[in-house]
Amino acid sequence: MKTRLGVLLWVAALLGGVARASNPPAADREGAAFFLRAAEPRQAPEGLAEACASTIEKAAQFLFRDAGIENSIRDENGNQAPPYIYHAVIDDNNRFSYRSAFPAYHHAYLLEGFLNYYNYTANPEALRRARQIADWTMAHSTPADYLWPYLPWSTFTEGKPGGMEDKDNLQPDKAAYMGLAYTRLYEVTGEKKYFNAAKGIADTLEQRQNKDGGWPFRVNPQTGQVYETYTPGIFMAVAFMEKMYALTGNRDYKNAQLTGWMWMMRNPVRTNNWSGFYEDIAKGRESQVYYAPAQTIRLLLRYRAPANEDSYMGHARRLFDWVMDGLAFADPDMGLILREQTAYLAATPSSTVSWSMMAAEMYLATGEGKYRSVVLEAMRSVTRYGLKPDGRAHNTMLGPRIYGDRGSWYSLTSPMLRYIYQDMGCLPELAPRQGNHLLRTSTEIRQISYGKERIAYRSMPGSIELLKLAARPAAVSAGGKAAPLSADLSTADGWMYNPASQVLLVRHREPDVVIGF
Repeated sequence: MKTRLGVLLWVAALLGGVARASNPPAADREGAAFFLRAAEPRQAPEGLAEACASTIEKAAQFLFRDAGIENSIRDENGNQAPPYIYHAVIDDNNRFSYRSAFPAYHHAYLLEGFLNYYNYTANPEALRRARQIADWTMAHSTPADYLWPYLPWSTFTEGKPGGMEDKDNLQPDKAAYMGLAYTRLYEVTGEKKYFNAAKGIADTLEQRQNKDGGWPFRVNPQTGQVYETYTPGIFMAVAFMEKMYALTGNRDYKNAQLTGWMWMMRNPVRTNNWSGFYEDIAKGRESQVYYAPAQTIRLLLRYRAPANEDSYMGHARRLFDWVMDGLAFADPDMGLILREQTAYLAATPSSTVSWSMMAAEMYLATGEGKYRSVVLEAMRSVTRYGLKPDGRAHNTMLGPRIYGDRGSWYSLTSPMLRYIYQDMGCLPELAPRQGNHLLRTSTEIRQISYGKERIAYRSMPGSIELLKLAARPAAVSAGGKAAPLSADLSTADGWMYNPASQVLLVRHREPDVVIGF
């Protein structure tokens, strides 16, 4: 496999230039080879693809309904906002007894989920909501005269910044995640305000990075006083700084990325201390989490090179097994169930589907079937037990007796859009055989429309896309010119269609692509 991959990359570089890698922290650093592997035919269990599609749609429609908006907190001007702006949880009766939200982390989840749903359906409402949530978060970030300016708050309570376990502090790692979401929205819309918001976060984090490469877990953004030091969430800032360097060429961002990554390698990757992450966990309380090692695995896959291949793959496999041994269970009846953290051992649909997305990338990186089986078993449990009838999420897939199931966390619903879509992009057999859907891009999709006779979309220049189609396309054009067939995508412009998997891959230099039937 390594030899074949090396040949593919060499040919691509010689003939057309290596396509850019997907945005961090995605494991995809291989360009065409990653997409070609994803396009290979594989069989999904009967009915699972349809269940995945139904789960995405149910979750999206619940979020679009703004259930209970008349009961939710209004903004400072008295205007209504989508309930997920000011509330992390909606009660079963569409009221809001939980009066806090976690903007930096949860709003990034929502934004990315909406962008994925736009790619999947071309529904403009998804793009409108992505802009709306970004605009609100930008307007409610720390002011310019703070020592840590331009950062989104990790907690809002009763419509005001701070509160709960964060108190007067915020979490810099979550700000980095929102910054990464801003960069994605900037590339989708071309609107400079989203780049400026990302740059404001990046400059603050770069200037406030500790000399050892880390950042504090909780800090008072006005005074600079550190409230809590350790977090394994530094991976978020590492990925964000990588993206900002790609956008600007500023080596200060590259330095922040590399020193942050070295901190990750010296600390949680080596010590296995993955405690200190979620906003609602009190200062000093230990809670080992799944999410930080999951995303760190993706970066280990992304950053591996000939000099560290064995080491990084060894770390990735070890972290995978550590989480599977301590927080997961592959139940023969229900499927894979993953618990969120040791302080709250609920088996949430979000933790399970998020873990599956990383496992899908592990499968494409290694070709080992056990990682694909994790994805299939996770999808089996999430599509059966993840959502309530109207599309809002269960808090736990194991029933309410121990951990309760009153209300629904928006952060457990939005990952259905974010991660099931990404699973489909790695394993297209999880997408429905009927209908047409763009499932993965190496850049961003700026505009897309699905019609009976053609699909038209605009990406960024120099991109690769993966689509699952109901029928073989008759022709593909890029930049107004017919693109040739290219079985291995080794030409700068070309396409291939695999009838067994119903997958179309398109590689192109110009941004505008038309697929005709």
